[in-house]
Amino acid sequence: MKHLLTSTLCSLLLGAPAMAEFFWEDHYLIEDITLPADIDPQIGGLDMNEDGDIVACFHRGQVMTYDTSADKWSLFAEGLHEPLGIYAEKGGTVVVVQRPEITRLHDTDGDGKADFYETVCDDWGVSGNYHEFTFGLEKDSKGNFYIALGTASNGSGVRDEIRGEWNDAGGLTHDRFKYNNAIEEQSWASKKKGTARMYARVPYRGCVLKVSPGNRKAEVYATGVRTPNGLYVDEHDQLWVSDNQGDWVGASKVHRIVEGGFHGHAASLLWDPKNPVTDAVPASIPPAELNKRRTKAPFLLPQGDCGNSITQMTALQPEFSNGTAGNNLIVGEMNHSHLSACLPDTVKGEVQGAVYHHLKTSTIGAGNNRLLYSPDNKSLYIGKTHLSWPGREGIKKVTYKGKPFLVADRVQLTETGFDITFNAPITDIGAISDYLIESYVIAYYAGYGSPKNELRTDGITKVEAKGNVLSITLDKLEAGRVYDIRLPSSITSDLSDIAATRYWYTAHQILD
Repeated sequence: MKHLLTSTLCSLLLGAPAMAEFFWEDHYLIEDITLPADIDPQIGGLDMNEDGDIVACFHRGQVMTYDTSADKWSLFAEGLHEPLGIYAEKGGTVVVVQRPEITRLHDTDGDGKADFYETVCDDWGVSGNYHEFTFGLEKDSKGNFYIALGTASNGSGVRDEIRGEWNDAGGLTHDRFKYNNAIEEQSWASKKKGTARMYARVPYRGCVLKVSPGNRKAEVYATGVRTPNGLYVDEHDQLWVSDNQGDWVGASKVHRIVEGGFHGHAASLLWDPKNPVTDAVPASIPPAELNKRRTKAPFLLPQGDCGNSITQMTALQPEFSNGTAGNNLIVGEMNHSHLSACLPDTVKGEVQGAVYHHLKTSTIGAGNNRLLYSPDNKSLYIGKTHLSWPGREGIKKVTYKGKPFLVADRVQLTETGFDITFNAPITDIGAISDYLIESYVIAYYAGYGSPKNELRTDGITKVEAKGNVLSITLDKLEAGRVYDIRLPSSITSDLSDIAATRYWYTAHQILD
C-alpha cells in the first residue's frame, strides 16, 4: 500500500510488527469555505434551498445564503437569538429555530432579503438560564417540525422575568433560583448546593417537541434528553436525537426517539403529559424506578474513547462513503477531530449497534456541529462552532475522491460473538493474539458521566474470515455492556488497508 514503506521503517525502529497506516486524506478532499470577514463564523444550522445554494444561520443571529458556484455570500436575515437549526422550504421561505421561537422568514418583495418574520411557534418556557439552548430543526414527510430543548444548568440561576409557568415540584420555588444583578449572581454558589446539576423548571425543558402544520401549540413528543444538540428524521420518518454526557447520561448517546417515550434524563419528567412528577425533585427518584420507564439509546459513545460532545447526525450516504450500507448514520463531534458512523443492528426487536470513527484526521478539526450534503451526496459540508466551549469556527467541505477503501458496513451480534461485514473480501486477518475486546457497564444514575464499571478483557476463542465477513467468537456474552472491539491494522483487501480498527458495540440485548 502507498504508506507501507513509512510504516515498515517505523516498525523496524520500534521493534513492532509491520502494519500499514490508513490515511483518510487519500480518499477525501478537505477544503475550507471562505466566510464573510465581518461575521462571527460559528454555524448553528445548514440547509440547501431549491437553487442549490447553502442557507446557514450564525451564532450572532444572521441567516446568509452561499452561492457555491460563485463563492459568494449574501445576507438574508439578521437579529435572531442564537439560532441552532434551519430548514429551507420550497418557495423561498426559510424556517429557523432560535432560543425563544420557531420563525419563518419571508422575502415578500423578492429583493433577496427577508422582510417579514413570522412566529411559527413559541410555546415553551424560557427562564434566562444560559444553558437553555433550543436545538433543531427537522421536518417529517407530513410537515411536522421537531425541536429539542436543552435543560438549565446549576452553573447559574434564572431571571426574575420568565416565560411560561414555573414548576415548583419538590418545593423548589422560582425565588430560590432567580438573580437580577451581579451580587445575586455571586450568591448562587450557596444556593446551587441543593439543586440538581441540570433542571427543567419551565416548559418543556429536556423534551422533544413536535409542531404540526398550522398549529402554534407545541406537543411534547418525548421526554428525557439533556443537551440534545442534533436531530435527524430519516426516510422512514424515524426521529433520531443526539445527547451529551452529563448527569443521567453516562456517555454521549444517539437516541432513536419513541413517541411518548422517556429517554433517561430525569429533569423533564415534570412535563411528561401522561405521567408527570408532581411531588418530588425528579433527580431524587431512585434510578431503578426511572429505569423501568426508560427507553434506552441504541448507540453509546463512551467519553474520550469514542465520543465527547456529539452533535447533528444524518445518513451516511453511499456516494460519500464508498458504497457502504445506506441505513447507517454519521454524527458530528465537537471536541475531537473526527466524525462517527453508527451501524444499526436489531436484536430481539431492539435497535442497538456499533460506532466507529469515520474521517478521523486532524485536517477535519474539532467543532463539527452541523452536517449538510451536496446535491450529489459526494460532498459533506461541516459547520463548526464552539459556543464558548471547546470547538472551532467556519465551514469545511469534505469531498469523496472516488478512490475505494475498506470499511465495515455492519457489525452484528451473533449467539457467540460478532460478525463484522466489510465492503470487500478481507485478507491478512492475523492471529487471535492480535485482537482485543474489552467490555464494561455504563451506569445509569444521577451522577455526571460514568466510569467503565465492571471492566474486563473478554476471552476470544476463534477468529475467522469468509469473504467479506470477519467472525469473532467470545467465551461469553452478557447483555447491558458496551463491547470495545479492537482489530489489527494488518487487515487488508484489494481496495485498501482497513480504515477503522476500533468499534464500540452497545449490547442491550444478546441472543440466547
